[in-house]
Amino acid sequence: MGRLPALERDEVGPEVQTIYDTYLAERGNVPNAFRTLAAIPDYLITLIAHYRKVMFTGEIPFRTKELVFLHVSRINQSHY
Repeated sequence: MGRLPALERDEVGPEVQTIYDTYLAERGNVPNAFRTLAAIPDYLITLIAHYRKVMFTGEIPFRTKELVFLHVSRINQSHY
């Protein structure tokens, strides 16, 4: 089965570069899942819109939401 490469900033178009720049400024890195989905820009743009809505709105703190993601991954025995 083929795999999509995790693209670097210089390998993506301007719209995706803006997303990379946002994450580099906020986190210091671009998550691998986002770098992989950059091969399909429309998917990445849609994912980012949903992700940011879930993670940066509401009363539950961002850190708590991240811990929930990690816990669910652990429960599901995700190796990633």
